[in-house]
Amino acid sequence: MKKNWIYFLLIGGAIAYFYGKRKLQQSIKFSFESIKLSGTKIIVRLGMLNPSGSSANLNSIVGSLIIKGNEVATVENFTKVKISPKSKSFIDLTITPSGLGILSTVKSLIKKGGLKNLSAQFRGNANIDGITVPIDINYSI
Repeated sequence: MKKNWIYFLLIGGAIAYFYGKRKLQQSIKFSFESIKLSGTKIIVRLGMLNPSGSSANLNSIVGSLIIKGNEVATVENFTKVKISPKSKSFIDLTITPSGLGILSTVKSLIKKGGLKNLSAQFRGNANIDGITVPIDINYSI
């Protein structure tokens, strides 16, 4: 009889754990904070808003950077970032565009004074505590 209670508690604990993770996945929101040019690389800063009382870990993020409707580069980052509870955390993604033509296009869009009407989009997925979270955010000036 005691074994049944132990199994019941273990199953209940596992359900509560996965329910909490699922709820955390639904509550974390991403924001597109900034886009900068550094030499031949693009630095995109994303914000991660966590309104829940639980901390989480961003394990990886992959996606595409789209500027003015054109895919400029594929983004991948496998650096672990802690997302603190009830706060906003940041991750900087360093992107190397493929092809010189894309780089010159991006330079002309991002140079000082050339930011008017800049529209960028980041579309991809993040792995937060083993759960995939889709990302589709826009940035415009």
